[in-house]
Amino acid sequence: MLKIYNTLEEVPEALREHYVKSDGKYVPQLSDDHPVLVHNKTLLTEKANATNKVRELEADIAAASEKTVPRGHVAVPKADADLLSKYKEHGTPEEVAVKLTEHGTIKADLDKRKRDDSLRQASKALGFNEEAFIRLPNLPEFVSKPAKDGKTVEWFAQVKDEKGVITEKPAKEFVESSPDITPFLPSLKATQKQVELPGGQISTEQQSGDPFEWARNFGKQWNESRPSTDVKAAFGIGNAAV
Repeated sequence: MLKIYNTLEEVPEALREHYVKSDGKYVPQLSDDHPVLVHNKTLLTEKANATNKVRELEADIAAASEKTVPRGHVAVPKADADLLSKYKEHGTPEEVAVKLTEHGTIKADLDKRKRDDSLRQASKALGFNEEAFIRLPNLPEFVSKPAKDGKTVEWFAQVKDEKGVITEKPAKEFVESSPDITPFLPSLKATQKQVELPGGQISTEQQSGDPFEWARNFGKQWNESRPSTDVKAAFGIGNAAV
């Protein structure tokens, strides 16, 4: 084992060429790839990394100690703070809650109106009473598609099974075969009503779902068909001076 000497004279003459002075002493000269030097370099690198990490942590602690949250405030992540700023543009939480509720109500009403319009179109195409048809429970969605002739449209019922699979059936076939609808078929079929007009004329109209619609039409046609009357002439009232 090579020793460390205090002076060069203490080093045996045959070994002096293998010794170098370091920190006031003469130590054996080792090659760069010597295991001792390699291990020493590794330890020095790890020490430097650890020292830098400690400095970073100390800096973070110092910065955190300088920042304090004011009374009445809470510290939140920046992403949450940015999200809150976007929400504030739409009003207070109470106002936002009201808008969401109104939106849900409006959307539900709009969806119902669209569905009723679709059912009315389907019932009209099938020759059913619209007001009665849209009131039937558990009706599926109805869609129209161009017929093969390219001039007319055909209506189909989108029937959904227990697994959620939708099958399209011709609307008329579905209505006439549905056990929930067949008992109401006689009432669903649109009928013709004859209205006697002045002068013995007969008006044939399809009844709508409003039971008073025919009465309004009768009054309108009566007013349009009766002759105008000159009251003065009818009662012999002239313009001559008395």
